[in-house]
Amino acid sequence: MSLEESSDRILLLERQNREQEQQLRMQQRDIDELRQTNSQLQNKLEIMLRRCSTPTYGDKPSLFNEIEMSSQSSVEDELRSPSQCGRPKFLSHPGSSIGFQGDFPEDEIECDDSDLPLAMDTEETWKLREELVPIYRQLRRLCEDLRRRRDNYSSADSGISHSPEELQASEIRLGMLTAITKELGNLIEEVLLSQDETMCLSCQSIAEDRETLEKVQKELVEKNEEIKRKTEEISQLTAKLTLQETELTALRESRDQLKDDVENSSLAKDQVVKKAWEVRDQAVARKNAVEIELARTRIDVMHINSQLMEAVQQKVELSQQLEQWKLDMETLLDKQVMKKLKTQEQEDKKQKSQSENTEPPPTKRQASKGKLFRLWR
Repeated sequence: MSLEESSDRILLLERQNREQEQQLRMQQRDIDELRQTNSQLQNKLEIMLRRCSTPTYGDKPSLFNEIEMSSQSSVEDELRSPSQCGRPKFLSHPGSSIGFQGDFPEDEIECDDSDLPLAMDTEETWKLREELVPIYRQLRRLCEDLRRRRDNYSSADSGISHSPEELQASEIRLGMLTAITKELGNLIEEVLLSQDETMCLSCQSIAEDRETLEKVQKELVEKNEEIKRKTEEISQLTAKLTLQETELTALRESRDQLKDDVENSSLAKDQVVKKAWEVRDQAVARKNAVEIELARTRIDVMHINSQLMEAVQQKVELSQQLEQWKLDMETLLDKQVMKKLKTQEQEDKKQKSQSENTEPPPTKRQASKGKLFRLWR
């Protein structure tokens, strides 16, 4: 693998790494947006369900009876309607509560179908239907977008569709909110699972790309070191080649000069041979003279070596004589000191014998002081 291929491969891996990281960030952002939108819809649904749970005075018995009578037929009509294509076909029992799976607890969203009045007898019921229509449309848009993500996930289709389903307040039926919320929960769970798998695969791919990148970088470092070594070798070879070219140029010039001399010379061949013999004789004479001079130089060197050896021998002898002289001087000094000590002792004995008759004997300390003084005097 050449250096350029390694560099291109490193750039390609870095670009793929950046693209995968950008795709992961986009997926995470889409997940956050979906969670935020879902939380907003949950809040709206809770508000609407609290309002739905408030009884309508005066008309409660008749409305409740009407709900019970039309619940089964309304659910079947709603499941057969074209607007519900792609949703799971199931029957919602009045009063059932269906929550999200995965990241959504079961008690976050509750739809009490028994509390949704389907008759248009009161103004409050009609207003409730009108408020439920945009919620239902938004839930449908979320379901379509999640289904599109599940079937064919791509960054170009990550936005929410802006073609809401045409639904009127009079078309609101029992079980529609329950079905759409359950479908939304299932789709969100599927999308999250698929995105988790995609993120895991992307992380694994990024790790592999990083390992490959490290290997390529190591190879690149080795290639650079090898290139440095080759460059040094090339520099050395270039210097040698330059020197050889210079020598070759000089030899060519000498050859050309000799060729010109041979071609342009008017001398005969015997004269050329005679001249060559003369040149040879001169070279032999110079050689003999140099050999004689070399022999003389060798003789001088041998003579100088012998003189040097004699000087070294004389130095050794002088050193030995100096050592012997030192020993003799030490012996002589010792003898003189001993002689002086004996003489001093004799004088001390004489003085002592004389002083014993005339004076009292001195103390030991005075005697030792006088002895030392006379010794060094």
